[in-house]
Amino acid sequence: MSREGALEGRWWGEFEFAPGDVKLWRLGTYALWAERTGTEFRLASRRDEESSESLAVALPVPSVPDDVTRTRYGVREAAHSLRLSPATADRAVVVKSRDPFIVPPGGAVTVFVSSPVWVQVALTDPHRPLQEEPVRRPSDTWFGPDTMTGDLGYAVRTSVRYDLAHVPAEPHRVVSVARIRNQAGTPLPLARMRLPLPYLSLFADREGRLWTEAVSLDRNDDDDLAEIKLGRSAPREAGPCERVAEPRESMTASPIFRSFAGLLGLRTSREAYERVVE
Repeated sequence: MSREGALEGRWWGEFEFAPGDVKLWRLGTYALWAERTGTEFRLASRRDEESSESLAVALPVPSVPDDVTRTRYGVREAAHSLRLSPATADRAVVVKSRDPFIVPPGGAVTVFVSSPVWVQVALTDPHRPLQEEPVRRPSDTWFGPDTMTGDLGYAVRTSVRYDLAHVPAEPHRVVSVARIRNQAGTPLPLARMRLPLPYLSLFADREGRLWTEAVSLDRNDDDDLAEIKLGRSAPREAGPCERVAEPRESMTASPIFRSFAGLLGLRTSREAYERVVE
């Protein structure tokens, strides 16, 4: 990938700054400014709910608006570039179907979920992280069978889609694919679903759309148990892709057996969460 002005639809990459340069990225309602002085980089951001414009590359602007708070980072005079990177959410996201949906015995469904991307900003040469934040911070939510058992996650306010054509292609959101198979003899109601985004990589397709690996759930018995498998590459629906970010967390370091607790109480065996080739 080239530097500034990467491929179509891509807002991330390495960006050069001369002293006095100011650049603006606008991703949906999120705006990020970066300014370089002699020995500082200054970053500022805000969310404007009345704006939905997305710019795929950095836009040179005269200055940072006066009403935006700047964070100043002291750097060496030799520091002249920043790297912007996309990342998944730092917690699992919980999505809720607006309408009741049931997978009958022997049935299967593919679900598409869109979640906001996190923007990471770092110095280059050498790499030094400065800050990260979501383009839109989701609400906090608790996911579990009771108030004592479960995990804190994010509530994603989006419709669960069953047709990729109905998922808007937006540069500031991440598409995750969940494949659910009900091989049991009783119906499987889908109400809320928790996606373990910190354990998933990010991939970019040819248009710059962001994807994670697919998550597969297989229910084999007439109970609330299911097996989870995570793909090793981008889902087939994405077409040709390149990996642009590794998972935030290693699956071997943090178990994910509660990723769908409350929807399908999951087996905790190591084999149930083995990564498999899509």
